Amino acid sequence: MTIRTCVLASALLTLIIASAPAAAVDEDMETAANATANCQGALPNFEGSIRKRPLGVQNEGTALSFVTCSFSTEYDVLDIAQISYLGAFFSNSTASPVTVTCTAVAGFEKYEANVYISKSVSVPANAPESTALYFQPGDNGGQGYYPIVSMSCALPPGVGIHDTYVGYVVDDA
Repeated sequence: MTIRTCVLASALLTLIIASAPAAAVDEDMETAANATANCQGALPNFEGSIRKRPLGVQNEGTALSFVTCSFSTEYDVLDIAQISYLGAFFSNSTASPVTVTCTAVAGFEKYEANVYISKSVSVPANAPESTALYFQPGDNGGQGYYPIVSMSCALPPGVGIHDTYVGYVVDDA
């Protein structure tokens, strides 16, 4: 073979390999943010009790306040991947343990198949670490969640919601 033939053969081989269909690969993704990016008071009357700090959203009032958090995800419209998990971390600055209850909502307005799942977690008093509350497929009968997800949480006085997370799968092809 001459050099010219080798170069042409290499170019042809490169073209064949480049034009071969790529196998679709699912890639696990996670979006994380502090609560101030995703969460706000559910009603104007809760805003007076809610303090938004760079590292969290804290109920500094004397009554229960509701906070709604909505998450951003990515998906291929033709191949909608499901949410793997969503959740947040909570802290309690009071002298007694408290219970935080959140409801995950997957879907959109007027969608007949919306999913609503409530869970609670006990948050210890003045703990040095935050307490996690996550919604996973097992909470939904083993099914994932539609890719538009939110969470509403009832924050007792002294409780803060901090880092928030949503995990999902994208088609990497």
